Amino acid sequence: MALRRTLAIGGLICSGYLAVNLASTEQAIATLRIPSDAKAANSAQTLPQLEIQRTIVMKRGDTLASTLKKAGFSPEQITAMTISTPSVTKPITHKTEMKLTYTESAPYQIQTASLTYRPKPEEEVTLKLNGTQATAKAVAKPLVESNGTAVGEIHDSLYQDATEAGLSPAQVMQFMNLFAWDLDYTRDIHPGDTFKVLYEKTVNDKGVTVKTGKILAAEFTVGGETRSAYYYGGEYLNEKGESKKKLLLRTPLEFTRISSNFNLHRKHPVLGFTRAHKGTDFAAPTGTPVKASGDGKVVYVGPHGGHGNFVKIEHNGTYSTAYAHLSRFAKGLKVGARVKQGQVIAFVGSTGVSSGPHLHYEVIKNGTHVDAMRTDLPTGSPLSKKQLAEFKRHVSNAQTAWNAAFMQNRQMASR
Repeated sequence: MALRRTLAIGGLICSGYLAVNLASTEQAIATLRIPSDAKAANSAQTLPQLEIQRTIVMKRGDTLASTLKKAGFSPEQITAMTISTPSVTKPITHKTEMKLTYTESAPYQIQTASLTYRPKPEEEVTLKLNGTQATAKAVAKPLVESNGTAVGEIHDSLYQDATEAGLSPAQVMQFMNLFAWDLDYTRDIHPGDTFKVLYEKTVNDKGVTVKTGKILAAEFTVGGETRSAYYYGGEYLNEKGESKKKLLLRTPLEFTRISSNFNLHRKHPVLGFTRAHKGTDFAAPTGTPVKASGDGKVVYVGPHGGHGNFVKIEHNGTYSTAYAHLSRFAKGLKVGARVKQGQVIAFVGSTGVSSGPHLHYEVIKNGTHVDAMRTDLPTGSPLSKKQLAEFKRHVSNAQTAWNAAFMQNRQMASR
């Protein structure tokens, strides 16, 4: 017969001779093996074996050797288990979860043991011990490519609410970039706005997400107006199948605020008289990266009177952009260089005639300054009829996934 006890924390005491101290992150199950012969069971000369099962979550600074030592293994046993297969024991991290089962032939004398853990998502390692002899075996575990969903509402900030909904920080930035052509994140986003995201993810054989990938579809409802982005044919399209990528970004830097709008009759804050303000000012700390608003060729780099350090880029025969009051330029930036949309070209500063650190940003269309926040910007070529039919199926699949995620969240909230 066998006596079985389970404890989540505290001590394990069986037959008056064994005590196992556990951390709050561990669980243990002890099975006391009692001989069927009553006389043998009552004999003081023979102690029954005790089998102990533990789940241990590695803490920061732990190693395989230190974990085995805490569990009660002898130095000889620890050496055998750690050197049996160095290639599979090295990748242990402080978050690794270990399944440990061992038997004791006498108090604190481990006879056999089995330790299972995953040094990486696609591999499971099992260490086995018998006395002081140890062996190790690594088994490949399949990873499955799948899709994940995140739906939510803005309460505090887009970043906080999106990460709470399940997006990684990198995915939040990708989501923001998808709508950078349409929105000014410094003033357009408010509580009550909603978002939906369909993204790539990789799960292990237990269904646990081990990696997330690019966004496949996204919807962002801001101020009652819904904007969408669907990944198709290597680029992002709106719900009509039109390219999301526009010639110019609406704002050439992140995490900032507009300190002065485009205004042809503005009173200059430094000079004190009315002077046309032919751009948009973005207040930001010195050193904030400034990005090229679109693909193009650099036509000016250097000091430019009251503009201080200045960059001008020509994007095509119609549009050009200018960036002023910069603290410094990106390494290698020079006249004639080709730049890509989103590429860092310089850093915010307060050079020239300036009241404080900010970026002065100008958009010029056919030689005339226009309001960067209001002007309509061109997009790419439309899809063919065949492509449009395929694209609509992709949109429908995303909507189905979002509806399922919404219903699941609603059911969980009602519990």
